[in-house]
Amino acid sequence: MSGDATDESPRTDEPAHGTPEEDDDREVRLHSELSHEAKRVVTHPVGEAHRLSEELTKGEADTTPVIALTGLAIWLAVIVAIVVALVILAIYLV
Repeated sequence: MSGDATDESPRTDEPAHGTPEEDDDREVRLHSELSHEAKRVVTHPVGEAHRLSEELTKGEADTTPVIALTGLAIWLAVIVAIVVALVILAIYLV
């Protein structure tokens, strides 16, 4: 080790993921996409379910993780509701 500063990579003060303005724009875009998705799901649920499943398999949109997590949450809620109903039924029958 000779102590030269040339061995080190140059440091920058900019974040690796982008500027704050770009992050704010991305958050605004994501929020806008989510609101449009919610409106379409409410107005045409069957068609949107098919479209969202296709979009989820492509995985190109910013909303893909939200779509996947929402689907998972719905299935978990259904399973929890069934288990709770069975427990309540078992309590009253036993």
